Amino acid sequence: MFKRYLILLFFISQILSAQINRDSLSFFLNNYQNKNLYSNFDKQLNTYNLNSLLNYNYSSGKFFIGLAEDFRSTIVKSTTKNIKDEQYFSLIGQYNLTDMLKLGAMLNNNIYSDDRRLDINKTSNLNTTVFAKYNPFGKLSIVPFIGYSVNNQVTEKDDGLIYGTDAVINNLSIDDFDFQSSFKIQNEDISPRKNSLRVINLNVSNRFDESFINFISGAHSQQRRDFYFDADSIISSQFNVANNIQSRIESDYFLQDRIFYSSGITGLVFEVIGRVSWRDIDRSTRFVSLSNISTSSFDAKIEELKLDFAGTAQYQKDDFSGLIRFAHSEREEKHKAKNINGSDQVLFEDREDIEAKKNNKSLQTTISFSGNLNLSKSDNLTLSVFHRKLQYDTQHKENFDDRDELLSIFRIYYSKKLSSLFTLFANIEGSINKTVYIFAERSSNNNIRRVIKFSSGGIYSGKYFTSSNTAEVSANYTVYDYEDLNPNYRSYSFRQLSIRDSSSLRITQLTSLNFSGYVKLSEQGDFKWTNFTGKPVRFIEEIYLEPKLNYYFGRVKLGIGLRYFSLSNYNFNGGSEKLLESDYSSIGPLTECTINLNDSFLLSLYGWYEFISAKSGGKRELANLNFKFNWNL
Repeated sequence: MFKRYLILLFFISQILSAQINRDSLSFFLNNYQNKNLYSNFDKQLNTYNLNSLLNYNYSSGKFFIGLAEDFRSTIVKSTTKNIKDEQYFSLIGQYNLTDMLKLGAMLNNNIYSDDRRLDINKTSNLNTTVFAKYNPFGKLSIVPFIGYSVNNQVTEKDDGLIYGTDAVINNLSIDDFDFQSSFKIQNEDISPRKNSLRVINLNVSNRFDESFINFISGAHSQQRRDFYFDADSIISSQFNVANNIQSRIESDYFLQDRIFYSSGITGLVFEVIGRVSWRDIDRSTRFVSLSNISTSSFDAKIEELKLDFAGTAQYQKDDFSGLIRFAHSEREEKHKAKNINGSDQVLFEDREDIEAKKNNKSLQTTISFSGNLNLSKSDNLTLSVFHRKLQYDTQHKENFDDRDELLSIFRIYYSKKLSSLFTLFANIEGSINKTVYIFAERSSNNNIRRVIKFSSGGIYSGKYFTSSNTAEVSANYTVYDYEDLNPNYRSYSFRQLSIRDSSSLRITQLTSLNFSGYVKLSEQGDFKWTNFTGKPVRFIEEIYLEPKLNYYFGRVKLGIGLRYFSLSNYNFNGGSEKLLESDYSSIGPLTECTINLNDSFLLSLYGWYEFISAKSGGKRELANLNFKFNWNL
């Protein structure tokens, strides 16, 4: 168990570093080790999605070349047609002069295009760089680079030098300490804009003995991005520009200490985590005219400070395993307006007041428990409990969002293996969520939400027949404290019965009959918690059926079947009589073809043609298709 926790903590520390410095290894070859071609096309209703990936590499002696391509496209056809495309392409080449020195070049091309009227709906970035990898010793790698960047945004084209340095220290051991670190400086001088990136990560682990390990992590990143946006007529005339420029500088810091302790009691381990992080977001507008100052002319800055503490205890022995966790988090967010020299201070004070309304603090405390007990060789019981308290406070006298929230969740799951072929299970889960707004201006939102679910089913796995069946009933009761005073907030209930089935019957050695489907019956209505009575308002009936005949030939699967879906909405006439409000149904043939060769080649085609009818009138026909292709080269 101790080794499993050690491995888990190591990967978590690497993930935290990667989140802050995700491109720090852009010149390292790990990103190009795979060889595969993947494409997925999906068309449902009026939405088309295409996602294609290509990764390839070639090496010969001291030479290596790698390629990575990611293309995504989405088309939505409604009253207007919207097309959004994204492309990310990179090509790297490297030659090993010696074990200590390697030279290479890289090409990156990123394109984003969206034909909707957005502030930034079309951008592209093409850069070419040359780099050198210097390894003075095995644990340290330094990569200086320089190149040229061409950046297109909106209708502006900028170009200039891109340069910087990457550095990585990997698995460096000094006495009882192990070090992992990465560092990056990158500048993109594309006048009149300037983009930059500064990142440093450090992970240190110290093993005092086999039962006590300390992990210390720290990181800092600062990223600057300059964006174009439309300039108004006054800015255009005064500064002779078509687009204004906004600079966004985000700075992040964090420091974390993680202690892992394995007690003398067999199976009992402890983990304690403390973390402090803070973030600054600074926005600055390049061109500002003093002749046209308003409250929106002033830029703003955001400062966020967060403290986290968590402790975990886990016990595992024989047929029982359990975990209890306590966590506490405090966060403070401040918004500040930035003054403009020579501006009207009355307007600046108004903007300061607007930003101050956004200031907030929050405290969150959680405690949870999960346990699993093998009652016998055939009986298993799982229990989980979660409780959270959230306190959200604002400082401004005109901000009334101050509130307290309590959330409690529990789940009990029991399974019994009646035979080697059949397993029966039952599940109950529920939650209570109470929200209380402190001030009278928002107190009409005070409510309690209670949710309860019961489900039961079975799984049968025979030689010729397999089946999984579940029946679930759930209820959601949301009650507002002051609904009598505010007619816009009314307590309501939502109840649902759901029955699901997934079965397969092997008819012959080469054929099988498969079925999947569900029925959902839902009712929503006004509700009175005091006497637990309700008045139904809406009823929803949803049915999905998919019988399919499959034919297997080696690693090829062919399937034909039928797909049926219906959705009916009913209103009530003041009593118990249901009146049909809307009805939607579709039925049609489906086909499936899958080719899977030795886990290296996968081709999947799934499509259906549906005949649609609706109460609103008119009938239509629609084709839907999902095509997936994956080839490990």
